[in-house]
Amino acid sequence: MTTQTYIDQVSNIIGRKVICTLDDGRTLEGRLECLDRLSNIILRQALEKRIVKDLSIYQSHSGELQDTKELVIERKLSQALIPGNHLVKVLLI
Repeated sequence: MTTQTYIDQVSNIIGRKVICTLDDGRTLEGRLECLDRLSNIILRQALEKRIVKDLSIYQSHSGELQDTKELVIERKLSQALIPGNHLVKVLLI
């Protein structure tokens, strides 16, 4: 494929919703704002999700988590920059 074809493909997904998986297990869902030649991605209206399996920190603050095996922590971000070297997977949704 030519360079122009790659640019056209990326142009078609700018503004679309994507889910990015990072190498530490976190996922970020948001609208693709920008992509550079190093695969760095900027998402807007992002939602970060991470799964915590070691609940020892949280159990000391709340007795409700004793029967839970894992905890999903979410946070909303207006924008997120994801370094390309930490990207594992990007899915269009």
